[in-house]
Amino acid sequence: TDFALDDKLKRNITDHGYTNPTLIQEKTIPYLLEGKDVIGVANTGTGKTAAFLIPLINKVYLDKNERILIVTPTRELAMQIMDEFMAFTRGMDLDVAVCIGGANMQRQEKRLRYNPHFVIGTPGRLKDLIQRRKLNLDLFRNIVLDEVDRMVDIGFIQDVKYFISLLPKNRQSLFFSATISGKVREILQDFVTDPVTVSVKQQDTSENVDQD
Repeated sequence: TDFALDDKLKRNITDHGYTNPTLIQEKTIPYLLEGKDVIGVANTGTGKTAAFLIPLINKVYLDKNERILIVTPTRELAMQIMDEFMAFTRGMDLDVAVCIGGANMQRQEKRLRYNPHFVIGTPGRLKDLIQRRKLNLDLFRNIVLDEVDRMVDIGFIQDVKYFISLLPKNRQSLFFSATISGKVREILQDFVTDPVTVSVKQQDTSENVDQD
């Protein structure tokens, strides 16, 4: 109730069983509602999916011309994000397309023809769709790179850099990673503008490590 969200979205959040925000939701949602770029350092399981979905759903609901691209390393994570999306958008008339490998390409192309408000996808399939001219990144002024460290580990760094090169300069960029290694930092350089960094660490540092 403290967040500046549409009442219909607030109702869906309550119906989904969410009562109190997690730490990353509490820290990032206000910045995202202001339209700022955010770097979130957070593990899976901290509630980061809702942290970026809730403010972006609110943004699109208030302006149906907005388009959101969410890039994620695995099919499983893409499907999880879609499940959350469906729960939060009940009765809000928002469209989504999930573009992942191992699923029917023609069906995904057909979904994209309707210009969905949200596109959730894995790098390999998104790249195929861009090269077939079925997906135009110029239309997306909001982009989420989720679990970037895993994307780098799997070998998607060049694809991610390629996506960034195709995006409009004027955009809101959200970046989530459990760690910020050298290769992850490479992606960050061209991606965010004047970002706010929010770090949510789940594990405490081992007692055997001296900090200074």
